[in-house]
Amino acid sequence: MNFYRFTWWIAYGICVLFFRVRVEGRTHIPREGGIILAGNHCSYADPVIIGVAAGRELWYVTKSEVFPVPFLGQLIRKLHAMPVQRGRGDRGALVAQEAVLKSGGGVFIFPEGTRNKNPGFLPPKSGVGMVAYRTKVPVVPVYVSGTVNVWKTMLGLDRVTVRFGPALHFCPDHLPDRRKDAYYSISKEVMHTIGQLGQSDRSVGTVAPAPRYLWG
Repeated sequence: MNFYRFTWWIAYGICVLFFRVRVEGRTHIPREGGIILAGNHCSYADPVIIGVAAGRELWYVTKSEVFPVPFLGQLIRKLHAMPVQRGRGDRGALVAQEAVLKSGGGVFIFPEGTRNKNPGFLPPKSGVGMVAYRTKVPVVPVYVSGTVNVWKTMLGLDRVTVRFGPALHFCPDHLPDRRKDAYYSISKEVMHTIGQLGQSDRSVGTVAPAPRYLWG
């Protein structure tokens, strides 16, 4: 068992015991092939919880500022964190993400680019749109709730829900001709769909383990 899988099981136990995570729509995530997952971002716990809920090994686009932190930087690299420099075009980060997707892996991106604990969403960045446009892989929208105050959740006063929606496919023929406009158009649609998932009133699902689904 590799380090990622070993850590996944530890995180799974934490999600069950302390966060009572409810997962909806996990079947929307294909078991194999390149895929982008894109979700809202409220807490540092989101990547861990979404990674557990997805039931598939993922690579996580992470701000470069955390990688120099002693121990933390080394740990997250082992857990498939991929550095990106925010606020500027990061060619190296784009190439790394494309390599994972073209090899059939899954990449998780926060379209907002940073945490947002306030109601509503921040305007999306163009990053997820750029990667989806260039690689032509589908995007699975993800909505997570109950992570704004993790202590409240751990005390049983709230519950974490992770909701996956049907994959979005983007055809260049239906997008603006100018690439930058096309990138942002995709990002806006992804963020809009995440918002629609947040308005759903479903209340079924489980974070039950599915090792054959997870690891083939």
